[in-house]
Amino acid sequence: MATYFLADIHLAENRPEITAAFLATLAAIARDADAIYLLGDLYDYWLGDDLATPYQQRIAAALAALPCPLYYQHGNRDFLLGTAYAQTARLGILPERHTLTLGGRTVLVEHGDLLCSDDRGYQRLRRILRCRLLQWLYYRLPRALRLRIAEKLRAQSKTRTRRKAARITDTNPAAIRAALQNARASILIHGHTHRPAVHRLDNGDTVYVLGDWRPHGEILRYADGDFALVNSAEIIHAPDNAGA
Repeated sequence: MATYFLADIHLAENRPEITAAFLATLAAIARDADAIYLLGDLYDYWLGDDLATPYQQRIAAALAALPCPLYYQHGNRDFLLGTAYAQTARLGILPERHTLTLGGRTVLVEHGDLLCSDDRGYQRLRRILRCRLLQWLYYRLPRALRLRIAEKLRAQSKTRTRRKAARITDTNPAAIRAALQNARASILIHGHTHRPAVHRLDNGDTVYVLGDWRPHGEILRYADGDFALVNSAEIIHAPDNAGA
């Protein structure tokens, strides 16, 4: 059996190639998965559970049909995904930082945006958008206005990211060390930066960074005591899945 970690799929109805790759990957890994963790930005944006589209409901049905447990953390694009949709999709919602034990080691999982502490503008915006009062007001807006707000925020995010130096939008080493220390963990798994990699820290801790999907992405597999970053295309086209 294996445990899988995915992030930054950015599902959207106008990206059918990503949807197909994601669903095919889930079908392949579910055969030997004891758990699948979705570490944020499952969707490119989320207007609210009450405005879930037929496309998003089809995704929920596909997730609910999987034979293994599914766990989900909010990302910066889909942080409004709520308990109603999660129950439909059979997703267990995790806190923004969560620890689990694999092979006797404590593993910290999170979306990753909190680790980008050098991007102070984003961190301020994040605190504003997570304000419960503002969210309460947002849910009372009509769908068209919610959509315009989501599109504007997404466009502004892309513009800011292009203008900022890579070091600003990447994770901060001190933030990583602090997160691991506070969680008493030796392994960190995160997404958000779209820069898949394995980082070995001086103290022996390890950081695994998941990739975004274009249409495939780098996901993390844990089995038999070992972690491995694998491209989802390799999983789909593996011999065991060739006839599936």
